Amino acid sequence: MTREWKDKIYLETDRGKHFMMLYMSVQRRLYGYVMSSIPNPSDADDIVQETVSIMWSEFDKFQPGTNFAAWALCIARYQILTYRKQITKTKRVFSEQAMEAIQEVAETTNHLEQERRKALQHCLEKLGEKERKILCFRYEIGATLRTVSERLNINNNTLYNVLGRIHITLLNCVRRNMA
Repeated sequence: MTREWKDKIYLETDRGKHFMMLYMSVQRRLYGYVMSSIPNPSDADDIVQETVSIMWSEFDKFQPGTNFAAWALCIARYQILTYRKQITKTKRVFSEQAMEAIQEVAETTNHLEQERRKALQHCLEKLGEKERKILCFRYEIGATLRTVSERLNINNNTLYNVLGRIHITLLNCVRRNMA
């Protein structure tokens, strides 16, 4: 294999990693955005897949340092509009004004969700190490209250109460930060 081909493969792998890192950071938001406009989950999945495919093929046009989420949502919006044009011929759909109003609400909701996540991250950083450890163990994939209590050698009821206090502390902290 020539040096030129090796460099090209390396660059493609780097490009793929960079794309996946950015995509994973907006994946849920993108899906939520599409689902807010497309009530059928199967159709929404198709639109998300098509959107991601376009994002990948157009990734060279994305300007590093700009807002990747906004870029992704813009592509999704055009995919939603294309989908709506296709189905208006066969099905009843919301008017263009209704869809714009729904999308405005979705964008506002996405913004609020981002603000809540930032506030939650800030509040999590304020917790003690022990509380963060308990939360990490509790919210691992497949973790149950029983497995966490065994892992930490804490009584189930005690752990339940501790988690309740942590949740209330986080909720109050997020509310204060959002106010």
